[in-house]
Amino acid sequence: MNKKNRRGVFKAIAACTLSAAMLLSGGCGSKGSQGGPNAQQGGTICVITKQHLSFWDDVKKGAEDAGEEFGYDIVYSEATNDNDYSSQEAAIYDAIKKKAKAIVIAPNGKTELNKAFEDAEKAGIKIININSKADYEGVASFIRCSDYESGSVAARNAITLLQVKDPELAGLKNIAIIPSTAATSEERVAGFIDSFTSQASDAIAPIDMAETNEKKVKEARDAKIDAYKKGVIKGAECSKEGAAKEEAMKILQNNQGNISVMFGTNTNTTLGICEAIEELELENEVVVVGFNSDEKELAYIKTHVLDGTVIQNPYMMGYVGVRYAKRAINGDSVPSRMDTGAVFVNAENINDDFVQLMIYPDGKPDAAENTTGGEG
Repeated sequence: MNKKNRRGVFKAIAACTLSAAMLLSGGCGSKGSQGGPNAQQGGTICVITKQHLSFWDDVKKGAEDAGEEFGYDIVYSEATNDNDYSSQEAAIYDAIKKKAKAIVIAPNGKTELNKAFEDAEKAGIKIININSKADYEGVASFIRCSDYESGSVAARNAITLLQVKDPELAGLKNIAIIPSTAATSEERVAGFIDSFTSQASDAIAPIDMAETNEKKVKEARDAKIDAYKKGVIKGAECSKEGAAKEEAMKILQNNQGNISVMFGTNTNTTLGICEAIEELELENEVVVVGFNSDEKELAYIKTHVLDGTVIQNPYMMGYVGVRYAKRAINGDSVPSRMDTGAVFVNAENINDDFVQLMIYPDGKPDAAENTTGGEG
């Protein structure tokens, strides 16, 4: 599939998803004071992302495609890292100066940009929030892949991978998690732990057949599952790959033979875990699941160090963000929330057409860049 056709297919998928989202929303969401089919189009939409990573490159591609399709100039900027508020704030004020019609932003904090958002809103700029949530009431729409559900996707697939060798999970040991510093990490961890313990509950808390009181049985099971949750090994939050590797090494060496699964909540934590697993030669002992589709992660899948990774749809976030911005500018209603979904990628499906389309929305390069990146 060539680049033009790939882009066309992806935009068609986005359009179908948008139509479904609008139907499900029943037309609810934010609405401008004026609009309709004769509303004026054109102008500038500013797209502001977290940092320079391959994930955000795909957001940019989606936004630029939508801008080209709907007749808007896209001004793109990125922060230096996922803790950088000042450059995002500066980008918002630059949007005000440029008299932008809308801002599509993945904020690096929940409330740190609220004053800038307020000033943008006073200037008549519509605000579309993507990826990580801003606690600001003036946001027209929040577009993301649910982090809690994405963590659940990772957990469900980790259970499936464990059951290949141990169908009853009789040998289940601990799970270990290395979270990132990004705002998305907390929900991913919660979704992973809740789903994993729910799916593995029979192995964690087998039913005592000697007890006939159903209430006591349930209480005993719940207590064991709760104890397992509290015993989950969590490393320190890491923003860089090297720090994540050190944390993974520490966990693996301090818990030799007692880890069944390791989970990384973004690219850098996933890569750090993979490096530690590879160095300690634990590929056949520990199931590793992670997040995102950096080229190094894909290489680890092919060598079976990384058993699978959850990939989001950054292209669609960018495309839908600009499309919803256009609707908000025109005064049309947009859903207050939209979930762009997630897919689990492993060695079995990595070459499937749809997976390749999500990984390379603009077509696979002849020589894929070896980027380091984290947030998605």
